[in-house]
Amino acid sequence: MKPRTRVWPWLTILGLLAFVLTWSWFGLGQRQPVAVRAAEPQSTPVVRIARVIGTGRVTLSPDMAIVRLGVRTQDPDVSVAVAENIRRARAVYDALKAQGVAERDLHTANLRVYRTVIGPSNNTKEVYVAENTVVARVRDLDTLGDVLGAALSAGANMVQGLTFQSSKYNEALVEARRLALEDAKAQASLMAEVLDMTLGPPRHVSFAGSPMPRAEAALDMPMAASKAADMEVPVEAGELQVTVQVNVEFELNVP
Repeated sequence: MKPRTRVWPWLTILGLLAFVLTWSWFGLGQRQPVAVRAAEPQSTPVVRIARVIGTGRVTLSPDMAIVRLGVRTQDPDVSVAVAENIRRARAVYDALKAQGVAERDLHTANLRVYRTVIGPSNNTKEVYVAENTVVARVRDLDTLGDVLGAALSAGANMVQGLTFQSSKYNEALVEARRLALEDAKAQASLMAEVLDMTLGPPRHVSFAGSPMPRAEAALDMPMAASKAADMEVPVEAGELQVTVQVNVEFELNVP
């Protein structure tokens, strides 16, 4: 009797082999290669900037003056020093009003009372000093010399300062700013022309500060009231200048 041939182990092996081949075909075999592309950098537009500083100047003739007049008195008795100071200050106010200075243009800026030592080192004494500062706005410069003379004659014994101003400052400031902007644009236009570009719109504009123009006269001088009546006070106002600067950034375009 012949032995029976065992077939099932071979069938099992063939079945496993077929499964592996089928899985490889539909799994790994069907995979497509993945293409990896680098991200394209986004292009940033180049902005060309012209930075310029424009200057505008306007000259003014002053039409008013601010005068600071001092009244200084002293005495070993504080009440006497203060009373004499008040008397002289009132006389100065009256003299200024008589010269046409309006009451609204007069005010007291400083009032001090203090003790000090005067005299040579071998003969010193203590006194009380009273100081009063009267500020007057003179709107008619033709009368300024007479106003100063009258105030000194009335009892002011110090001229602490003289400042010239103009009532047309605001109009001059507007004109100076316009001239500064025109100057800035002219500079930027020249830059664009020479560099073969075209001038674009402004990106930034800023004005520098422009303080009130003042012409100072050096008249800080103490003097004896008895000599003031005989003094003539010549005054020349000169000119004022309003200066403005502006910083502007313009775009420059390539045609």
